[in-house]
Amino acid sequence: MPSISHSEESSPYSTTKPRTSAASRRAARNNKATGFRRHLWLITHLLPVLVALGPVLAFTIPSGLSDWAFQRLGFGLFPTLAWFSSVVLLLRYRSVKEKWVWGVLAGFGVIVALSLSILSMFEPATGRLNNVSLGGSWGSYLGGFPLALGAAKALGILLAGPLLLYPKTGLRAYRLAVSGAYSQVGDFLRWSLGRTGDESDGPSKQTATAMKTVSAPKKEAASPSKQASKGSAWQLPPLDLLSQGMTAPVPQSVLAKMAGHIEETLADHRVDVKVEDIRTGPRVIRFGLVPGWMKRQGEAQKGRTASTPLGAEASRVRVQSILAREKDLALALKTPYLRMEAPVPGEALVGLEVPNPHANRVYLRSLAESPNFQKLASKGTLPIAIGEDTGGTPVVSDLTALPHLLIAGATGSGKSVCINAVIASMLLTNRPDRLRMIMVDPKRVELTPFNGIPNLVLPVIVDADKVLDVLKGVQNEMLRRYKLLEEAGARNLNTYNSKSKEPMPYLVVVIDELADLMMTAAFEVEQALVRLAQLGRATGIHLILATQRPSVNVVTGLLKANVPARIAFAVASQVDSRVILDAVGAERLLGKGDMLLLSQDSPKPVRVQGTYVDDDEIEELVSFWKNQSGPPLPQIVLEDSEEKEEAEALDDDSLLESARELAERSPNISPSVLQRRLQVGYAKAVQLTRQMEAEGVLAKSSSSSSEPPW
Repeated sequence: MPSISHSEESSPYSTTKPRTSAASRRAARNNKATGFRRHLWLITHLLPVLVALGPVLAFTIPSGLSDWAFQRLGFGLFPTLAWFSSVVLLLRYRSVKEKWVWGVLAGFGVIVALSLSILSMFEPATGRLNNVSLGGSWGSYLGGFPLALGAAKALGILLAGPLLLYPKTGLRAYRLAVSGAYSQVGDFLRWSLGRTGDESDGPSKQTATAMKTVSAPKKEAASPSKQASKGSAWQLPPLDLLSQGMTAPVPQSVLAKMAGHIEETLADHRVDVKVEDIRTGPRVIRFGLVPGWMKRQGEAQKGRTASTPLGAEASRVRVQSILAREKDLALALKTPYLRMEAPVPGEALVGLEVPNPHANRVYLRSLAESPNFQKLASKGTLPIAIGEDTGGTPVVSDLTALPHLLIAGATGSGKSVCINAVIASMLLTNRPDRLRMIMVDPKRVELTPFNGIPNLVLPVIVDADKVLDVLKGVQNEMLRRYKLLEEAGARNLNTYNSKSKEPMPYLVVVIDELADLMMTAAFEVEQALVRLAQLGRATGIHLILATQRPSVNVVTGLLKANVPARIAFAVASQVDSRVILDAVGAERLLGKGDMLLLSQDSPKPVRVQGTYVDDDEIEELVSFWKNQSGPPLPQIVLEDSEEKEEAEALDDDSLLESARELAERSPNISPSVLQRRLQVGYAKAVQLTRQMEAEGVLAKSSSSSSEPPW
């Protein structure tokens, strides 16, 4: 019986649980924050106004009633009237069903009671209050004499106020305060009695240790990188913002039936194999085939099995004979999508990958909770959740080790979802002071939802004409960082940050559609990207490039040579697969996140089911970062206008001089010739031609020809 390993046993996810909508959860958080702000605003702004209304109301009361009230409340009559007027105003213009209304009234009531308690501790020698106190006869119940008892009552009112307004928060704060005070007193007594063992330390060291133990928050199991947020005002988002999936396991009877079909189909064509291993992934089931033995006709083979050699009487089944029966297997398994891998890396098996009849999704939360992802996050790098392989094992990687990534695939294959998952993975584990990003989205719909997060150096670039200037600015930033590394004697960004008091953040450049940029200025864009790919790793600058048109004009050989990590989604032909991976196989993928990953960790492409991130999760993550404010971030200046103008002027002068030399040798020169000889864009070549025509170097009729005279 073949060994069956289910991916569901090790990773509980795949289908979404019913959960509260993003809008309702965001509204609940906003309502809670708004309630607190209303408390604070009313107490700090309306209290002086209401206190000022107290004397006005006191003079409007009839004399007999005012004398009686003044005897009962004393000078506490003014805050009491102010509190009463606030009750009338709030109940008049606000609904009693709103909880914050009662919170404000309770807060004012605590302030009035505390003022009466304090006033009752003072007794005038003369006047109408000489027989009572400044707090009146009623105030004596809240304070009064003796002074020790009055102070205790006032302290009780002061401590009971926060518990009345915020019971849970106030109780937790008091418990921590009492525990900390108890630890301090105990440490001081033990130190004073000489029981600490080292009298030179004093109580300060042990007190700090005790307070650290008491006040340390409980460690959250769902947080991917608590170490990354330590010592910073920026807080990392919790994993509760992401969806949690469940498994849909494949019955063992179905797996056994499919394995039997494979063995019988190959046996009908005289190919003896044995299914020794079955691994179920989220979208693909991988059957491990072990070649059997070819038996000679007419020889007795009793008592022999498929794995038992017979010396000269039998020979091993050729792997090529198994691969040649791919279409027969597809017919028997009733599926047009099959992929065979011979051999499986690290195993003596022929891998047969069949679509899973019970396909599942791979959610970002399940990968973020995996030990490998959390290990990378604890190191302070740039972990990215790629997906799961055919055996259901999480596939995560470190962008700083790749160090650049190329994503290509046809429309609808899952390319955009993969980009969102990669960006979300980095936003889950890196603060804005550790990770800055530049996003380019010519399609205007894929990356623009990330606008507003503090990680962005500038808003998402949607104009393709501005991309080249930004890439040149990134090159200037790279050169500036190299100068800083040279001054600090560091070889890479991590070493520099460990030595410097002002660490530099990672800078990730994400380009969603590379083909649109190559159409505008192919040579300049390719030159800038290759330059960044060659030298950007040491300075913490990394590229993520994506395109849905994997042609040799877009994914050039020079670009592939400097971007070793590549992801290929479903493509139309073997030619496109070879352009991306330098190998075939991507044309047989299933789509919807099914990919082939080529990296330095594996010499052959690895099949992976990509991570799925829906729009609600992206919206929750973006809202979390938008609603959070932190310290000022180090600015990244991408261009210097003065230096840029000077450089462009010098460049234009040198190009014009070169164009003049070419025109002297060839009077009938055309813009196309200038474009190829000077390696500039066509618009620049036309501009140079017109300048030379204005100077009289060229005749005006010569510029009408758009093709060079061969």
